[in-house]
Amino acid sequence: MITRIEQQMLDEGISSFTQYDMNTLIVRIADKLGKLPYEITEDVILQHHKNLKNDLLSEACEEEIIKGFTASNGHAYRTNRDDQVNMIGQKDILDDTNTDEPIKWKTEDAGWIDHTKDEWLQVYKEAFDFKKSTLLKYATLKDQVNNATTHDEILKIAI
Repeated sequence: MITRIEQQMLDEGISSFTQYDMNTLIVRIADKLGKLPYEITEDVILQHHKNLKNDLLSEACEEEIIKGFTASNGHAYRTNRDDQVNMIGQKDILDDTNTDEPIKWKTEDAGWIDHTKDEWLQVYKEAFDFKKSTLLKYATLKDQVNNATTHDEILKIAI
C-alpha cells in the first residue's frame, strides 16, 4: 500500500518536500528495506520512486488489457484472464478440427454472436495484437522510468 508521502512523491516529486516530509519518506523506505534511516541515500530514494512508478505502470497495463478492445468488426471484446484462456482453448479446437460451424462468442456490445472460423481467427489475432501492443507500450514506459536519473524525469513519464 502506498503511503501519503509516497503518493505525494509520485504526484509532485520531492523538490517541494519539507524536512519533515523527507524524513517521513526516508523512514518509510528504511522500514520497507529493513535498513536504518541513515543508510537511505539519494540513490535509494530515486530507486524507490522508480519502483513505485513501475508498480503503477504494471497496474495500469493490467487494467488496460482487462478492459478489452474493439475489433475491426466493430464489436467490443473482453480480455480478462478467463477470456484469454477461453480464446486460447477455442483456437486450439479450431486448429484440431476442420469445421464450418459458426463460433458463438460473447461481445460486450451485442451479446453472443456467431462468427465464421475466419472471422473468429481475425478477432483472436486482433486480441493478441492488442495485448502485445499494450505490453510493449508499458514496457517502453518502464524503460524510461528505469533510465531516469532524476525525480523530475520520472514525473514527466505519463501513465
